[in-house]
Amino acid sequence: MTPTRNSLRLATALLALLAAAAVTCFAQRPVGPPDPTSPATPQSEQQAIRTVTEEVQLTVTALDSQGHLDPTLELPDIMVLENGVSQELRSARLVPAHVLILLDTGGEINSAKRVRLTREIARHLITALDPRDEFAVMQFNNNVEVLQDWTSDKNATLQTLDSKMISGKRARFLDALVAAAGRWADRPQGNRHLVMITDGVQGAGERVDRAAVFKELEARNVVVHVISYTTVSRAATASSRRITRNRDKSIVSDEIIDQLPSDHLWDPLRQAHKPGGVIADIDPERQRQVRAYEAAMRTSEKQLTDLTAETGGRIWLPESFEEMVDDGSQAAKLIDSQYVVSYKPRRALASSKPGEVRVIDVASRRVGLSLVSRRLYVVPARETVREIGRPRRVKN
Repeated sequence: MTPTRNSLRLATALLALLAAAAVTCFAQRPVGPPDPTSPATPQSEQQAIRTVTEEVQLTVTALDSQGHLDPTLELPDIMVLENGVSQELRSARLVPAHVLILLDTGGEINSAKRVRLTREIARHLITALDPRDEFAVMQFNNNVEVLQDWTSDKNATLQTLDSKMISGKRARFLDALVAAAGRWADRPQGNRHLVMITDGVQGAGERVDRAAVFKELEARNVVVHVISYTTVSRAATASSRRITRNRDKSIVSDEIIDQLPSDHLWDPLRQAHKPGGVIADIDPERQRQVRAYEAAMRTSEKQLTDLTAETGGRIWLPESFEEMVDDGSQAAKLIDSQYVVSYKPRRALASSKPGEVRVIDVASRRVGLSLVSRRLYVVPARETVREIGRPRRVKN
């Protein structure tokens, strides 16, 4: 029997109503979290996969044929060998630095080493650093003390230097280096610098293994710089060895004199604190101590020169106090001109035990360009991978 036109219209209307009802039911069905018992889809499995990429970061100084800092370094200019094997380079970039400043404010034999001068050098260094750099400040004398934890606030740090730097009779140099080595736990790998303003002499009764302390610093992959008191101190210690000598420094610290009331009644004490007059020294023990100190300075200068070379840093040996202050600014300029060069090690770091030493050789592929970097890389302990900072300039 042939369906009539009316029956066809009725069937079409019924189908339309059924379709609308199905859409309405689906739209009103609540959307909830996926069933935890349901198997993971291939897409969710892919999202759970992580790729860990190993990377070694070296701080590199680029010098032109005249020995000046070269700001034009590019990745094709660089060759890195690790244990004699050429490595796959990834980037050469300028990134904000992390700078730990270590101030020597102790010791009574070296009259050239003065808190006021050390403070002025540190002020020039901090002022000249890039605004994006982070820095911290420590001082050592009878004790080792953190004056300023990691910050980028220059004004607050300069005020801290003015108010908290003090002198002491002892100089716990090696103890300070041990403490400094422990300040990098929460700092990213990469552009790490330690700047020491010191003569490098440990006070009497040295009980810390100097070689072990230096190795500990190298294990932190920190670039070490030194603004040394040794050269400017030689004239002062030579004068101290004379039986009669000019009096160039009071035995009372500058801080005590600065705290005297402004009343004129105290002017005689202020005047007596100034250099002047003659000292007659007939104490043979004092003479022995001065000679021992001079020998310790010579040894320290050699050791710190080697340490800065091993880590890719620099030692300044100024011959005047004015040069020392200027070297503070020069140190900041050098730090902010150094590149962080990264490479993927062909022998995985995961295959090595923490503390393994790898010999590094950074060479230039460009004529007239010299590159300076650390000579050793110490495989670090397993730690959370952190970004080394947003690059200020990228060369690929």
